[in-house]
Amino acid sequence: MFGRSQRAVFKPSVYQPGQRTRRMPRWLVLLLVGIALGAGGVLFLQTNYGPQRLSVEQSEQLHSELSASNLERQRLQTQLEEATQQRDANKSGHEKLTTDLTEARAKIDTLNKELVLFQDAMPPDPRGGNLGIRSATFKRAPGQLGYQVLVMREDRQGAPFKGTLTFAIEGSYPNGRSATITPEGPVLNVDRYDYTLGQLNLPDGFNPKVVVLRVLDSAQKQQAMRIYNIRN
Repeated sequence: MFGRSQRAVFKPSVYQPGQRTRRMPRWLVLLLVGIALGAGGVLFLQTNYGPQRLSVEQSEQLHSELSASNLERQRLQTQLEEATQQRDANKSGHEKLTTDLTEARAKIDTLNKELVLFQDAMPPDPRGGNLGIRSATFKRAPGQLGYQVLVMREDRQGAPFKGTLTFAIEGSYPNGRSATITPEGPVLNVDRYDYTLGQLNLPDGFNPKVVVLRVLDSAQKQQAMRIYNIRN
């Protein structure tokens, strides 16, 4: 009874009803609630207003259409390249044709000038007159007589002369009999000149020696005449 009394230390039990529980911090609760609301909002917007997700069939169909579009694009690109090559080839061809045409026109102009010189250099018809037979050549063949005749006029005023060229071919047969044949001649249209050539049919055995050429107008009036001996 005289000893020192010790006061018992109070130790609350973990199961004691009066113990104070430890709560989650308020800021953490707000953070978790905000995260949940944000995720829900994103999911809501994506579901209602965002692009729709494609099904497997739709995805395959879209892939097929994309492949077809790529093939069509490649085909059109190939056609474009071919059209470009064709255009370049046509351009080159056009340039070549233009160059050839220019050269041809230059040659024609030169030939026309030379032709004028030859026309002026041709010997006149000995009979004179505006219309004359300037040149004629003949070549004999079995049963035929080839001819080349140049008819010219000096005055080119007015309309071209229109008429015919006639042949009177004098010759003989093997028995010595002489004869004159008159085959049909060509039509003439003479502005400055008209050059005609062809073949005349002869009777069998006929040997031509002299050809009398006449130029007749539409009224069968003689406008020019010339006689040629056949030498070959």
